[in-house]
Amino acid sequence: MKHFSEASWADFARNLVAPDMKMTMQQHIDKGCTKCANVLNTWQIVHSIARKESAFTPSSDAVRVVKSQFAAVAPEESLGFRLLFDSSLAPVPAGMRGSVAARQFLYETDEYYMGQVLNRTGKRAAPGLAVLLQDGKRPIAETSTNQFGEFQFEFNATNSLSISVKRDKSDAIVLPLYGIQVTPTGRKGLD
Repeated sequence: MKHFSEASWADFARNLVAPDMKMTMQQHIDKGCTKCANVLNTWQIVHSIARKESAFTPSSDAVRVVKSQFAAVAPEESLGFRLLFDSSLAPVPAGMRGSVAARQFLYETDEYYMGQVLNRTGKRAAPGLAVLLQDGKRPIAETSTNQFGEFQFEFNATNSLSISVKRDKSDAIVLPLYGIQVTPTGRKGLD
């Protein structure tokens, strides 16, 4: 007896198969294939849970409280930069599995996007910029942006971390890294 793949049953459960294929698969189940029936049942349960999860909307009170917590630590607009994205605050897109170990930030200044450092004019990479990781005013590590404007640090997490991106010797942009949580190993990655 020929069995259908997991992916085919997942599509069947979500009603994404062509009508003729759906009929063939249903006939296969109707002929008594318990192996495929069990696989289909699992995917129907997963699909049901996913539908319910996507319908979840937190109460407006809960959203207000959470926003007020982050407002207390958000960088001020007058500092010349804005936090556009923090991977720990963004929900994982629907259908994604696993997790990313490194925390990712995207800041914006008048001249650059920073996380991967891109020049805002033409959105070109900004290679060769000095990048300094600091704990308070104490330097921890230094690197520079690569040809793609990317940089990476691994460090022991504290609550007073910042990154300094130097455009030239006298002019640096200092970006605070708020809310870095210490993991059980004490190590945290940052892209």
